[in-house]
Amino acid sequence: DKRSQLGAHYTDAASIRRLIEPVIREPLLAGWATVKAEMVRLLAAKKPKRAQAEQALQGFLERLRTFRVLDPACGSGNFLYLALRTLKDIEHQVMLEAETLGLQRGFPAVGPEAVIGIEINPYAAELARLTVWIGEIQWMLGHGYNLNDQPILKPLNTIEGRDALLTPEGTEATWPPADAIVGNPPFLGDKKQLAELGDQYAGLLRRAYAGRVPGGADLVCYWFE
Repeated sequence: DKRSQLGAHYTDAASIRRLIEPVIREPLLAGWATVKAEMVRLLAAKKPKRAQAEQALQGFLERLRTFRVLDPACGSGNFLYLALRTLKDIEHQVMLEAETLGLQRGFPAVGPEAVIGIEINPYAAELARLTVWIGEIQWMLGHGYNLNDQPILKPLNTIEGRDALLTPEGTEATWPPADAIVGNPPFLGDKKQLAELGDQYAGLLRRAYAGRVPGGADLVCYWFE
C-alpha cells in the first residue's frame, strides 16, 4: 500500500546508515563524550568521586534505555532493525569504556521496545516485528549473551498496524512520542493520488490537512507537515 510502503530511496543498508548516523549515532556519542569527560575528571580528582562518576554513567545509560526511534512508514522494518542495532552498539561501547575507567559493566538494557513503527499493511507490520526481534537476538548472541533462559519472541506492540496519516474516522492521526524519526515515507504526486489512493481517501486526507498542506502537494509532504 503506497500510504505506508517503505520507499526505494533508502532500501539498502548503506543508505539507511547514512540517515541513522547523523540522526541517532552522532548526537548520542557526542553526549556520551561530554559525560565521559566529566567522569574522567571526577575519577582523577585528588579524592576520586566514584559515586558521582557512577551516577553520571547510569544517567546516560538510562537516557539510552528510554531513547525511542520512530519510523512512521516502517514497511518491513529495515530502518528499525538498524536503529536498534545502533542503539545497542552505543550502549555496549559506553559500558566498555566505563569499564576501562574502573566502573562495573552492566547487562544490556536497550531492547526492541526502543524502536516504534507504524505500518498499514498487516503482513509488512508483522514482518517488521519479526525483523526487529531477529536483530535483537542476533546482536545479543553475537556479543556473547546467553538467551536460553528468555522467550525467543514476545509481542512487540510498539509497531502499530494502522494508517500513519488518518484515523478510521478520517481525522488526522497522531504519532507516538519519539526522540528521533527515521524512514522514507512514500512519494506520490498530486495527479496520481486519486488513482492510487482512491477519491474517498484522497478527499479525507486533504480535508484533514487543509490549510497546512496545499491540495496539490506530493503525498510525502503530509508526513513532514
